[in-house]
Amino acid sequence: MRKLFGYFFGLFILIIYILLIVRLGDAIFPMHAAVEMLFYAVTGLIWIFPAMWFIRWWYKPKQPNNQ
Repeated sequence: MRKLFGYFFGLFILIIYILLIVRLGDAIFPMHAAVEMLFYAVTGLIWIFPAMWFIRWWYKPKQPNNQ
């Protein structure tokens, strides 16, 4: 059940993150293409850290109930 929840939750969060970053990049850098490309490169790498935590949680083995 955790993997199914994790799949849909991760997909939802990724879509929201992409929409927010595109909207923010468009609002902040409307005319500067080089700076905008740098912004997208940096924000494209930033999402890796929360994703690593999420994937660790997602694939964590279940613990027995008797502990």
